[in-house]
Amino acid sequence: MHTPTTSASSIEETLRRGLGALTLDGSLVVETGKFTGRAVKERYVVKRSEVEGQIHWGAVNQPMEKSIAEKVEQGVRSKLESSESFHYEGYVGGFPIAVTSLSPWHIAFASNMFRAIPVASIAKKLQSANLPSKKIQIFHDPNGNLADYAIAGLPPGLSSTLILLDPVSLTVCIIGTAYAGEIKKSAFTLSNFVLPSLGILPMHASANVAHAENAQGESSVLFGLSGTGKTTLSASPDRSLIGDDEIVWTETGLSNLEGGCYAKLIDLKEANEPEIFRASNRFGAILENVGFDAETRKVDFFDRSKTENTRGSYPLEALGEVFPQDQEAKPPKALIFLTADAFGALPAVARLNAWQAQYHFMSGYTAKVAGTELGVKEPKAAFSCCFGAPFMPRPAQVYAQMLAEKVAATGSEVWLLNTGWVGGYEKGERFPIAVSRKLLSEIQSGSLGKAPMQKHPVFGFDVPLSCDGVESKWLALPSVEKAQKLAALFRENFEKSFSGADPRIAELGGPVSTS
Repeated sequence: MHTPTTSASSIEETLRRGLGALTLDGSLVVETGKFTGRAVKERYVVKRSEVEGQIHWGAVNQPMEKSIAEKVEQGVRSKLESSESFHYEGYVGGFPIAVTSLSPWHIAFASNMFRAIPVASIAKKLQSANLPSKKIQIFHDPNGNLADYAIAGLPPGLSSTLILLDPVSLTVCIIGTAYAGEIKKSAFTLSNFVLPSLGILPMHASANVAHAENAQGESSVLFGLSGTGKTTLSASPDRSLIGDDEIVWTETGLSNLEGGCYAKLIDLKEANEPEIFRASNRFGAILENVGFDAETRKVDFFDRSKTENTRGSYPLEALGEVFPQDQEAKPPKALIFLTADAFGALPAVARLNAWQAQYHFMSGYTAKVAGTELGVKEPKAAFSCCFGAPFMPRPAQVYAQMLAEKVAATGSEVWLLNTGWVGGYEKGERFPIAVSRKLLSEIQSGSLGKAPMQKHPVFGFDVPLSCDGVESKWLALPSVEKAQKLAALFRENFEKSFSGADPRIAELGGPVSTS
């Protein structure tokens, strides 16, 4: 039995069942149990002949035979139908979406994260497209156990948890994980598979637009993996937020696939991130795995006892400056690739040419540091193509080529902005948020592109010699030796991951060869 629920009634039901608690400010605090992040090894994609050659199969997109997948879906749907479940309907971009879950607070999460109205240009394209399905359906059993479904023939290693995506029927089955991010990321993955076939570029990115009187301001797009500042930097009081995680670039401009934000909350301070702080501390917001005192009802955003990956979801309207969701913003004036370099090898900021843009987009570099992932005790280079490999199921070259074509058509500038550590993580001095914000502001205004530049000796991109309002110490070039060590990791990753890519991308866009 499915019970249609609003966000408020879902929160009330969550409290009634003792599955969460309200803070002093009215936000809902919940715990996600064993999984406080995505279940990477338990994610599978249904192997269908219609799309088999269009998916980048591997550790990210593991195949599951159609016959087995059908049994999984049948089992989950049957359980949801025979139990008291909760239901949400809305939109992902232009796709209708339906979420059915055994957990009421996950329905409140879906209500926060998805759109109340479709993106008109995408909906129009979908209507005329010859697709087997145009509606995304998510079947959610967060506290169940895969073993209880007794399905024969499952891939070795699967025991209690499974995330299963079908790119043809556009269905998702989630079993055995309460981490809410699986819901939104699965929906976006399916969208990101379909959209390129409609000539629309999906981007794992945030976007905002400048305020402008009587006219639409200039827009920009910020790409970046977790921990690079994508959400933080996109929420700016002098710009209107289009979206903080999933953006689409259509023939006419930029839109947000989602209707909310899913912000990382660790070390959240009102002074540093006032918009996110206020949005997270209000009724309707859902806080996952944060420190919480049940007696005082106070939240401790610095508490890492459950996870480094504490999260908060809230609707876009909780933020002060939001771009109208029934409109499309102009194509971006600037695209910014955010990276948190922990080796002290990259400069604070650099401008990329067309080939470098494709190379760094396909590489999707940042660094993992101690505390951000189990087992990481020292800085480690991390590459995730398109700055979001798990959510971009087609080969990276597909998205990179679309990006290059749109950049060429619009004349957008592409920049690399380093939010990592000056001199390296071991020194502990990270670029201050104020410095990153100022550099970003100068990029968005077009001023930084007019500054004198120097050619980087290893990576070949243009590095500004000065920036108004930024001390010269933040703009100094790191040592060539450190840059060469990082460049070797870039080359190794590109050769391993993109052997079939256009060789000119590595030749003209990658680090300068030292041989």
